[in-house]
Amino acid sequence: MNSNARSVFQSMAKHGKLTGAGVIALAATLMASTGMIKLPGTAKAAADPMVSNLPPLPSHEVAPLVSLSEATEAIAQRMMPAVVNIRVAGETKPRGVSEMGPEQIPGPFRQFFQFQGPMRPQPQPFEALGTGVIVSPDGYIVTNNHVVNGAKHVWVTLHDQRRFDAKVVGRDKASDLAVVKIDATGLRSAAFGDSRQVKPGEAVLAIGDPLGMDFSVTRGIVSAVNRSRVLSDGPDSRGSYIQTDAAINHGNSGGPLVDAWGDVIGINTEMLSTSGASEGIGFAIPSNLVKTVAAQLIEHGKVNRGYLGIDVTDVTPGIASSLNEADTRGALVNQVNAGSPAEAAGLKPYDVVTGFNGHKVENGTDLQNLTGDAAPGSVAKVAVMRDGKPMTFTVTMGNYDNANSGSGAAAPASAGANHTPKLGATVEPLTPSLRGQLQLPDSVNGLVVDSVTPGGPAMLAGIGRGDVIEQINQHPVRTVQSLQHQLQATAPGKDVLLLVHNSSGNIIVPVQPQQ
Repeated sequence: MNSNARSVFQSMAKHGKLTGAGVIALAATLMASTGMIKLPGTAKAAADPMVSNLPPLPSHEVAPLVSLSEATEAIAQRMMPAVVNIRVAGETKPRGVSEMGPEQIPGPFRQFFQFQGPMRPQPQPFEALGTGVIVSPDGYIVTNNHVVNGAKHVWVTLHDQRRFDAKVVGRDKASDLAVVKIDATGLRSAAFGDSRQVKPGEAVLAIGDPLGMDFSVTRGIVSAVNRSRVLSDGPDSRGSYIQTDAAINHGNSGGPLVDAWGDVIGINTEMLSTSGASEGIGFAIPSNLVKTVAAQLIEHGKVNRGYLGIDVTDVTPGIASSLNEADTRGALVNQVNAGSPAEAAGLKPYDVVTGFNGHKVENGTDLQNLTGDAAPGSVAKVAVMRDGKPMTFTVTMGNYDNANSGSGAAAPASAGANHTPKLGATVEPLTPSLRGQLQLPDSVNGLVVDSVTPGGPAMLAGIGRGDVIEQINQHPVRTVQSLQHQLQATAPGKDVLLLVHNSSGNIIVPVQPQQ
């Protein structure tokens, strides 16, 4: 013990401050401090073999990335309590398989089968997973229809790992949306943004349970807006969907696409992939459509859509020029369905719809969304441009579910027709025999397209074999001569408008004839 330690020890002992165990403990501490003894744990730690000698990055250079990381974390933390995991179990319904009895088995093979009555295809059990978004504190949750379709049991797991049985409140196949309900209160519910304000390039997050990896977050941008859905068909499937490169995989279905403010701008629904995994092309149902559909499902258990009874397309520069319209805003009426509210109100093909109930119509998608949101039986004001003049029509909306606007499917036309070089198409008059082959309604009249020239004007405009050209520049055509006359009368370099009937109905297409 060195002199300093000895003096400290003697002084404290002299004044009675150390006795018994205290003396021993102090003595051991002083001796260890001088190296006279080694206590457990007093040995020097081994040197860390991993040593970095890289210079630190200047804070001003990494500040933007740090800010992005902090913003992403803040958005995720805001949304996570409102995102749920959904697991379902059910049975698939056998499709396309009939009952089988002895009479369906060839005679020589019946000996190998023992029949106990007809052999019926059996339902197969399945399990699936998806994601959902809480839309009210009392337990209403939005997800995809395809997540819960066919489910007999639905379970919801919250972010805090609480698990609930859920019931399906309503499903809507057309929009691929569904609402389920759990018995809970005081839940964190998501805020929904305005999907009409979404722009390409915006930063977004996709949150969900991809491949069973609960509550995962991926980051990306809005790649495009107003996309058509590629895997579905129906009244809410043709436009306004949001495309994103944020990774969306199986299990993300029904999860939110979130903007920089932490608001839901879409519900993830599908992806395009050649491998079955995310390739950076995902689609989300726009939030405005989600709000409309979810509200009806919660209130009525189903969706009632308004029906106008017209088929429309966007106004292209070629169409605008041919109709002498000042711009390309609006929706061009291709077809007015027989017996529809639009026909009763007086709408006609070639009308350009520019407004609906006081809302501007920029394109066909706008009109589709506005008419779908209108209540069946309600009265709507439809603004159109006809022959360069503004007009307004009053329409009593129908119910989409009760409407039937289908048309006959196209079949191959017959040969032996007349070639029209300016169109790059071979056409012939529509005879009763051809009408029967093509299953065309009596209302369709014109020239049947027998073939199109590869790379010619007709092919480039999307016209194909079996289509029927009914009008050119609003003039009916019944003979090849009348078609050729109208083509000859068209100024060089100017488009003609063809009213064409195809398997989907009527469509107006601009075509620039060959010179």
